[in-house]
Amino acid sequence: MARPIRPLILAVLTSLGLVAAADAQQAPPDPLAGLDAYIENAMRDWDLPGLAIAIVKDDAVAYTRGFGVLEAGKPGPVTDRSLFAMASNSKAFTATAVGLLVEEGRLRWDDRVADRLPDFQLFDPSATRALTVRDLLCHRVGLGTWQGDLIWYGSDRSVPEVLRLVRHIPPDHDFRDRYAYCNLTFLAAGEVLAAIGGEPWDVVVRRRFFEPLGMSRSSTSVRDLEGVEDVARPHTLIDGKVAAIGYRNLDNAGAAGGINSCVRDWARWMRLQLNEGTLDGERVVPAAVIRETRTPQQVIRPISERQRSLFPSSHFFAYGLGWFLQDYRGRMVLSHGGGMDGMLSLTVLVPEEKLGVVVVTNYDEQDLYRAVPFRVVDAYLEAEPRDWSGELLRERRDQDARVREAAEKQRAEPAGATDPRPSLDLARYVGVYRHEALGDAVVSLKDGSLRLEVERNAGLRADLKHRDGDLFEAAWADPFYRSSAIPFRLDDAGAPVEFRLSVRPDFIDPMQYVFTRRR
Repeated sequence: MARPIRPLILAVLTSLGLVAAADAQQAPPDPLAGLDAYIENAMRDWDLPGLAIAIVKDDAVAYTRGFGVLEAGKPGPVTDRSLFAMASNSKAFTATAVGLLVEEGRLRWDDRVADRLPDFQLFDPSATRALTVRDLLCHRVGLGTWQGDLIWYGSDRSVPEVLRLVRHIPPDHDFRDRYAYCNLTFLAAGEVLAAIGGEPWDVVVRRRFFEPLGMSRSSTSVRDLEGVEDVARPHTLIDGKVAAIGYRNLDNAGAAGGINSCVRDWARWMRLQLNEGTLDGERVVPAAVIRETRTPQQVIRPISERQRSLFPSSHFFAYGLGWFLQDYRGRMVLSHGGGMDGMLSLTVLVPEEKLGVVVVTNYDEQDLYRAVPFRVVDAYLEAEPRDWSGELLRERRDQDARVREAAEKQRAEPAGATDPRPSLDLARYVGVYRHEALGDAVVSLKDGSLRLEVERNAGLRADLKHRDGDLFEAAWADPFYRSSAIPFRLDDAGAPVEFRLSVRPDFIDPMQYVFTRRR
């Protein structure tokens, strides 16, 4: 780790007889002063097991360090070589890889996707005909944020299978009408790379980025973590406690979020970005590609009250190609987060200052991963100190208190005229139900209880606990999915004809899927 060599500067000033002048204009404080203690204290506040950070400034690594442990309750420490899931930070790699094909003349940003991937279709045929490669990379195709992700999330479907099913997901809004975060289109962008370049996404990322940048610890699949040392374990909240969980296999979503890395490697990626495509004097990515990916493509509107509160100096938020963009204290700031079961990360770049920060964490019910990078940016910009962690912690605690209050109020209210018994004999609900995007769901009767199993997704299996009338609850086999309400609808003859479900709309997929009875 390298720190500013202020003692050397002071010695030079003394030898030149300039100490008095220096005293008259006090040198600015070390931007990293107090950072270690701040992170350690905040980690205790957030119950965060482990965190790693890297800061690059003026094309040098200014600071790297790991804090805490790889797994709660175990001694292995986090280091700057510890591997974490980078999740959606992978999107900038995918967009940059597409840009390489553009610079090589094999593709244009505004080429029609249908000409390259005829099997990838949106719900609206006119949107499919208009869809361009650029659209794939800037979240403006009409699907809502995370909508349709349950097609791939936790399923055994391949990327081509996933993309063939997107046509069954109705849009949330008009094509190109607004920004809404979409993982599915980045999967399609990865398939465009393979269709044109002849190599799958993971091979392209290794050959065009990891190898020339010397990112020797980085990989594109959880399978590559087997037998590797110094790997952080994901954690999430289960029954009110921070618990270690396994990595989710993202091989069918690699181009949207499949990279695993460490902050030491990531510092090299940030240096490349801040040097507009060069590292250690070697050109890896054409500057034109870097500039295009950080050009605003889709304005994020309206600016929410929360964004105004967190970033009062920011006047716009936008998405480029694999990067979020905003003005912040008079500078352009690029950023991208990554979130996957049990892990959160954030990359923040300030190109005008040649400054980059990455923070990776191994627990997903916290916001410290967002607080630390902006505390660092504020320090380098010599802004008024701000307790980002404290602000976000108070906000989270207030939100949790409101949720508890609402739950207690609901429990205290009279139940009303409800029937605790199912309206039908349980055997009447048994059958095969179908949603065209998720496939068949089998409702069976076993040991006096209903059981639901959705095909191609081992986590979507549960015994159905009766709640009221035709409403049941599924506590899913995958604990990260938590539970879902399962209401059945009866036809005029009193027979079940469909049921609805949604899974973790706060993190996985907000869509409510309607399964229609087939037999």
